[in-house]
Amino acid sequence: MDILIHSFSGLAVGTVVASFSKRGWKDRAKIIAISGFGGALPDLDAISLWSGFDSTFGTFFNLDHSGKGIYSAKFWYSHHAFLHSIAAAFFMAALFGLFGWMVETKIFKSKPNQLRSWGKRNRLTFLGFVLGYLLHLLEDMPTPASTWGGVNLFWPSPAYVGGTGDIWWWNNYDIFLIVVGVIFANLFLILARRFFHFRLRQLSLGVFIFGFSLAVYQIKTRPYDFAYSGHTTQYTEFESKSKEIQKEILGDKLYRVMERFDRRLPVYF
Repeated sequence: MDILIHSFSGLAVGTVVASFSKRGWKDRAKIIAISGFGGALPDLDAISLWSGFDSTFGTFFNLDHSGKGIYSAKFWYSHHAFLHSIAAAFFMAALFGLFGWMVETKIFKSKPNQLRSWGKRNRLTFLGFVLGYLLHLLEDMPTPASTWGGVNLFWPSPAYVGGTGDIWWWNNYDIFLIVVGVIFANLFLILARRFFHFRLRQLSLGVFIFGFSLAVYQIKTRPYDFAYSGHTTQYTEFESKSKEIQKEILGDKLYRVMERFDRRLPVYF
């Protein structure tokens, strides 16, 4: 899927994790933001498509392949490889956690300065990051196999998982709207909990499960097979069909709104 859905999905799971926090809005906002960051991070491996990749990273590491070649290959640093694995989710959580601890305790002289106690205090933030990261991997599995055959979920195993082609890479406006709905519903619940007594954790989790189930239903009932391996000459046809399906699902008016929004974004959506 596209980076916008990945990021917002991280925010959505972050609203659930934030409902478990007993602290104020500042802590909850941090959990949600970091979860969104976790949802976007796996696609850092797409940096090989950057126009300046060959003259910077390629030259510095003396790489034998161009950035575009690396992107479509199955090197550990290619797209859908290491960074799209469970191992990477926990490695990145540890790496950024260590960085956050150093910034907070060494630069700002905040206490407690013991790494273990700091980690315990920020465990919900870590949880949100990891869940947002893992949700990204799950969302990439129903996209086409392309040159990878899915995602390298269990790295360092060479096996790739997914690549079913249930949905196209982009134009999944219905999924985006479901994700946004979950975010707003759970933010409303968190706000309402200040004025009314109810089981916030259970309700926010229930909202997420409902949204997740609805998204899975939408994905699995697409009336078209987008599956392909390697490279395809049907790219334009697939993309056109994806938009046609969205128009049928959303209706003309809402589809036009989403299409205008799509055209204004500098990223694929």
